[in-house]
Amino acid sequence: MVVKDGSRVLVTLGGAVLVAAGLYFARPVVGPVLLASLVAAITAPLVRWLTEHRIPSFVAVLTGLFVDGLVLAAIGAVIASAVADISASQERYTMHLADAFEAVEQWTVALGLDLEAEVIESALQPDALIDTFGAILQRLLGVFSQLVLLLLLVGFMLSELSEWSRKVRSLLHDRGDLEALREAGAEVRGFLRVKFATSAITGLFATGICFGFGIDLPILWGLTAFLLNFIPNIGSIIAAIPPIAMALLLHGPGTAALVGGSYLVVNTVIGSIIEPKIMGETLGLSALVVFVGLLFWGWLLGPIGALLSPPLMLLLKTWLEHTQDLHWVAVLLGSDVDEPGQLPPAPEPDSAAPQ
Repeated sequence: MVVKDGSRVLVTLGGAVLVAAGLYFARPVVGPVLLASLVAAITAPLVRWLTEHRIPSFVAVLTGLFVDGLVLAAIGAVIASAVADISASQERYTMHLADAFEAVEQWTVALGLDLEAEVIESALQPDALIDTFGAILQRLLGVFSQLVLLLLLVGFMLSELSEWSRKVRSLLHDRGDLEALREAGAEVRGFLRVKFATSAITGLFATGICFGFGIDLPILWGLTAFLLNFIPNIGSIIAAIPPIAMALLLHGPGTAALVGGSYLVVNTVIGSIIEPKIMGETLGLSALVVFVGLLFWGWLLGPIGALLSPPLMLLLKTWLEHTQDLHWVAVLLGSDVDEPGQLPPAPEPDSAAPQ
């Protein structure tokens, strides 16, 4: 069926390429809008709950923005405190780095390897470290200036939440399209609820692990584990690298191995056992598709795309499932395989169409 209508497939692929190219060149705008949409989707239940309890919509939206602002301010405070702690402890870190470098140099000399000592020693100088900290602070200032724009976007989205719902219902006269949109929204909300809960638990365990093994900046590493856990497959791995490196620097390879093992146990139990059991078929995407989607959206939209890749792939799959011509793409994206020949029923002819 697909081969017989190859021209339609080619046209569809060509359109997808054009859309992807447009998104790539527009990502400075599309990325923040998508991130604001995610924050608005998380905040929307609070706003709806307040309006249902006879709180004026304006007050409900301001309350949601206030909560979002508090969360972002708390994250900023943790990062700023961590940068200040690192700056205050730079001499201690430099000493540990120098000792580690000396041990590595002795080991490489014993093996007969030539290590470029001047290059590595220059990176350990306090001036180089101060320059690095200054660059981090400048980057943080740039991020916080973008957060103001993010909150403004979230505020506008929340203020027009009910209005947009009415507009979409008026535009989608087809009951199948409306049902597809509702199903996609329900699946994404369910995914976000489960992912938020499991990421919070992961962050708490990561903080406890770092506290237990005496790793500096435990709250920062817990926050990092919470945020990066939203990125599938590799997020939890990336989150484990800084505390393991810190443990190796301050306490040696034994403690680093224990920290890495603890992270492995937490991520395996939560990410591979608890989360799939709670989520069930909410995501419904194969592991390969999730990873490829991570690479694609990360390339297309940068870090924001990597963060939003699961809900974006979920929305795409749900929409394709409710189409006749592209249902086969949804089958390829999904984790379950239908029996041969099982395709969605053909749409009934429009009674208003001319005979």
